[in-house]
Amino acid sequence: MSENEKTSQNCLKSDIAAAVLIEQIVRGTYSSLRSTDIQPLQWSILRYLARTQVELCTVQYVARFLGLTTAPVSRALQTLSKRGMVESQPNPDDARSNLLFLTIEGRLALDGDPIILIAKRLNMLPDDQRATFKRALQTLVITRNEKDL
Repeated sequence: MSENEKTSQNCLKSDIAAAVLIEQIVRGTYSSLRSTDIQPLQWSILRYLARTQVELCTVQYVARFLGLTTAPVSRALQTLSKRGMVESQPNPDDARSNLLFLTIEGRLALDGDPIILIAKRLNMLPDDQRATFKRALQTLVITRNEKDL
């Protein structure tokens, strides 16, 4: 094995180790996953609806944003609707879709959003490290999205 191949393997190992650490951070954020809890996908939907302009709050847009098909998003929305966190209304601009809205319960649930714990941890980093980390994450997301095009 050449020196370049060894270096490449070591880089890959450390990159995998870093990815595992990111996974641990995220999994640790959603430590309680009973069926009665809000699930990670449901949290993502609540966050999307809270910060997105109304005309982009349809099942299709939510699914596209999350990189999923509409089926799992629809199932998660049904659960959120049954729990009184999301409601839908006919879309006046497109009879084939409904607009999705957070209810008061949905907005209140976001006050306990576990992702806030990650944000608090990030905030503990020195400013230069936090800025570097954010840029790196943005680059990873942009690279992923460009591959999807």
